[in-house]
Amino acid sequence: MVLIALAIVFAGLGAMSLSSADSESSDNTEGAGTASSTTALAAPRATTSAAVAPTTADAGSSTTTAVAPTTTAAADGVDRSVPIRVLNNSMVAGLASTTASDLTARGWTNTTTGNYAATTLAATTVYYGSAPGDAETAAAVAADIGATAAPMIPGLGDGSGIVVVVTGR
Repeated sequence: MVLIALAIVFAGLGAMSLSSADSESSDNTEGAGTASSTTALAAPRATTSAAVAPTTADAGSSTTTAVAPTTTAAADGVDRSVPIRVLNNSMVAGLASTTASDLTARGWTNTTTGNYAATTLAATTVYYGSAPGDAETAAAVAADIGATAAPMIPGLGDGSGIVVVVTGR
């Protein structure tokens, strides 16, 4: 009796760990019209520095140091807050989530994940829409993850924005 109870407990724990191990292994597929959405937040890549004006002080007098703050954009000049959808097109559970985390670590602040099951693609590709700046943004994302950039293909939503389809290759 005790052994049966232990077997049931361990089976339940195993099932729980499999179901909560990766939210990407759910039945959400882009091809079926639904997508899971996880927004990752990170600090923007813009930096602030201060220029300090040197001053000299005489004994008994006070001095004031002037500070002029300046802000610089990301080195590549691309807006890294653009929404990016990362879709898994492989049998590797969690690949889209891992790629989205890599992008967040590189300064991309608005990523969502899901699955793409409409067709099997040959290689990881960053697809871009027709909006101004989409091609440049896709090229920057592709450079960050070692992929290629291409115009949006049919079946990836409304054809706008940036969509990364990861294949594990």
